[in-house]
Amino acid sequence: MEFRDLALYPFMGEATRFVKERKLGLDDLIGHTITAEARRRGKARVLTALSDLTVPNNPVTSEDEAVQEILSYPYARILVSCTGDGVLVRRYALAEAKAFNERLKKEDMPSIITLAGELEVEASLESSTLRMHFTDFLSYTSGLRGPEWKLVNQDLRGGHVLLEKSRFVRVLEQALDERIEDELPLPVNDEILDAVSTDLEEVISALEAYKEKYRDEGFGAVSILKFPPCMKKLVATAQAGQNMPHAGRFALASFLSFIGMPVDDIIKLFCSSPDFDQSKTAYQVRHITGDGYGKRYTPPECATMRTNGLCFEPDELCNGRRVNHPLTYYRIRSYDKSRDKRPEKATKPS
Repeated sequence: MEFRDLALYPFMGEATRFVKERKLGLDDLIGHTITAEARRRGKARVLTALSDLTVPNNPVTSEDEAVQEILSYPYARILVSCTGDGVLVRRYALAEAKAFNERLKKEDMPSIITLAGELEVEASLESSTLRMHFTDFLSYTSGLRGPEWKLVNQDLRGGHVLLEKSRFVRVLEQALDERIEDELPLPVNDEILDAVSTDLEEVISALEAYKEKYRDEGFGAVSILKFPPCMKKLVATAQAGQNMPHAGRFALASFLSFIGMPVDDIIKLFCSSPDFDQSKTAYQVRHITGDGYGKRYTPPECATMRTNGLCFEPDELCNGRRVNHPLTYYRIRSYDKSRDKRPEKATKPS
């Protein structure tokens, strides 16, 4: 690839070799004046990921600029690792993955296949159509919502899933997102912390401001007594250690997030499931809830719950005209409870 392409995809092995040929190492990256521009760009990668879920598109007109742009990627990863903050890791990984998606849309098929290989995704062309092995497809679409991502709804031939370009690129976006999340945070020592301390202070300050801005006020104390019958049933299923369909897990996790239950408590609720896997459950729950700071999915409405076979023993309120969503049910019950606690007004003597 040309140096401009390597600057667009700095995670590539070829990009790493391109920099190594310039005899630049970690010490140069964190402290030498020759890499000052890389540090500036790296810090910007983190800050814009946090604020806008984007990565800057810096102009690259020479090999020297390409080196600075490529090195901005490991420097950004260092800053994220120095914070040790899971929210920032997930936010940064998603921003890099989304930028990757936008850039891939402009690439030709052979380039996309090359980049898929960098992510260890088995890809090829069949009659000018992109395809990947079904195991890779399953691995990276398990957290994607919608029937269009189910394997049974795919064009499957000889163990490969054929996909149009935009959908193929979406799967690669997920692959890069998961790869970055798995790799971070990197181990850092005191020497690194001291070297990046000024930039790190700015990142931490921005992170704290971001968290404060998006802090969830919730609906007050979570009370299962206010839950609609469908959510009570799903909670009971989880606590009993019974298998729950993916649609049920999604509905419950998103509902609990919206009424203010902490993410760690939601994860614990699923720990009795027969197929419980701590890392997978944590990833899926955080993906659904946004961990309170990223994109958060809304719980399905009542009609969708019925379609998915998740509407259990609807009560009088469910059957009323006012309720078409589990959150509406919860809000009405919360309002009724708070009204019941109000002191009665004194009546005038007759």
